[in-house]
Amino acid sequence: MREPVELSMQDDNRMNGLDVLDPGYDRPGYWRERRAAIMERVAFELARRRAAARESVAAVLTGWSRSLIPVGVAAAAIAAVLVTAEARRDAQPEPQLVLQDILGVEADERSFESLLSSGRTASAGAFMALVEGGNP
Repeated sequence: MREPVELSMQDDNRMNGLDVLDPGYDRPGYWRERRAAIMERVAFELARRRAAARESVAAVLTGWSRSLIPVGVAAAAIAAVLVTAEARRDAQPEPQLVLQDILGVEADERSFESLLSSGRTASAGAFMALVEGGNP
């Protein structure tokens, strides 16, 4: 084992003291063995990537179509079922709230009658004024 090196700020050879942080400091074949172990573990993934790099765009799209076409057909079938179920349902409008239901019993008869007798079109502002107790 080497002797510790005394370092000073004026020393141009300061990096020699960092040698002890190297995992291969005491083992000369460490990095060669480490690289071989890593390459052995990733060999399958590297082979897969090499094969994928050789594929053409058409081949990639064909591979995708094997899963996308059945999913698209299933989505279209579900949409068709939902549309036909909606079309079969009665086209009767649901009961709508009448102005009396919205205003309740406290509605002022005079303002309500003036609203019904006028030939104006409905507006959100007039409705809110009526609901809040003012005259439209």
